[in-house]
Amino acid sequence: MARSKRILISGYYGFSNAGDEAVLSAIIGGLRAQADDIEIAVLSASPEETAGAHKVSALPRASISHVTKALSGCDLLISGGGSLIQDATSFRSLAYYLAIIALAKHYRRKVMVLGQGIGPLRRCISRRLARAVLDKVDLITVRDPQSAGLLTELGVSRPPIRITADPTLLLEPCQSEEAIRLLSGIGLSADDDLIAVSLRRWRTRGIEKAAAEALAALAEKLPAKLLLLTMHTPEDVILARQVQEAINLPGRVIIQPGPWAAGQLLGVLGKCRLVVAMRLHALIFAAAAGAPSVGIAYDPKVEHFLAATGQESVSLAETASGMLAERVMLAWEARDSLASQLAETIPPMRDAAAENIKLALELLSS
Repeated sequence: MARSKRILISGYYGFSNAGDEAVLSAIIGGLRAQADDIEIAVLSASPEETAGAHKVSALPRASISHVTKALSGCDLLISGGGSLIQDATSFRSLAYYLAIIALAKHYRRKVMVLGQGIGPLRRCISRRLARAVLDKVDLITVRDPQSAGLLTELGVSRPPIRITADPTLLLEPCQSEEAIRLLSGIGLSADDDLIAVSLRRWRTRGIEKAAAEALAALAEKLPAKLLLLTMHTPEDVILARQVQEAINLPGRVIIQPGPWAAGQLLGVLGKCRLVVAMRLHALIFAAAAGAPSVGIAYDPKVEHFLAATGQESVSLAETASGMLAERVMLAWEARDSLASQLAETIPPMRDAAAENIKLALELLSS
């Protein structure tokens, strides 16, 4: 009897980031839904946590012996989801993910870059390394046309490049009753006018203060309550507390009490009238749940996703100059029409996200 095919998944996993964990959940769920003869392992910063959360074998991503053994024994490496091929976070991060891919090809394993956003790549050495490594993989799918364009610009020409969509669009929300229970547990009701907010720290000075001032102005003008999401712990929790204190409207600004699973986040966002977010996957979850958004474009990926869904973003410069509150007010007034537009744009994107899984399994069996 032939052994099961082995898939190894590499990404930013085990770092308590809700967006990346949702990407992993979507990939694993999609693979298992379409194939029952596969074994899945994940490279993780917290192997025990990843194994428990996703019911997979998980290996320490920083252990050379574990990584090399897993790569030499797998049938397919998936470099999966998120924004791994970029040097905005750090060159070290980019070098790590490219090294995993290069090592897989050294062992003559099949490699798929799945549903990623490529770039930015600001350093010359980053662009040269990315071209050299990515040109040797077997298949690349990207979540937006801009990423495909950057690959072409880099000179990546050997592997097929397909434009799909972010894998998390495949996730399903929790039951409505569970979402209502989660809101009730923090003193909110599904009948409240809720605005969900997902901020993150960034290198632009004063951006958190400008966002807090805009949210305070909105809270004064609108009857809505603000739900501050904490998608990456502990840094988002610290920032949310600072924003809550700055706004200083007791009972009107509530912080997500602890980690919620991706389905729970989707369910809760489906009860919100509007979402204001810097974090990309807060915007993707919102769109999937039918909630219109205003995005703060700290990275091109935010602008790209919102443009694909017919929504607008606010630049960091515009946020710093006080324009965020004005843009959110306009979106609030147009929220019903924006929600109707999302109902038309998201289904095709969800179909495109499913292509990631189909193509991965075709590559595995080829």
